[in-house]
Amino acid sequence: MNKIYSMFGLARRGGKISIGFDASCIEIAKGKSKLVLMAQDASEKTKKNILYECDKYNCKYIEYGEKELIGQCLGKKAVSVISISDENMVSYILKNI
Repeated sequence: MNKIYSMFGLARRGGKISIGFDASCIEIAKGKSKLVLMAQDASEKTKKNILYECDKYNCKYIEYGEKELIGQCLGKKAVSVISISDENMVSYILKNI
């Protein structure tokens, strides 16, 4: 597992991450989300809906990783969408992708 996946776990323990589509949409709408990360193997509908929300509220987004690996880092089964609210973690992730 690489360092970026480890950062997901740190962000979760620090309370700086929202897991799942609904929680991420709420964070985007509130303006708290600094970066939305979608799994590359997320469904097309999920990607389309998240892209719409990110464009609507001017939030950065990327596609990275697989649902199973992201979920494993966060102690879940499979996670398609996460929202990160910590600026330092976002900059680290963007530098190392």
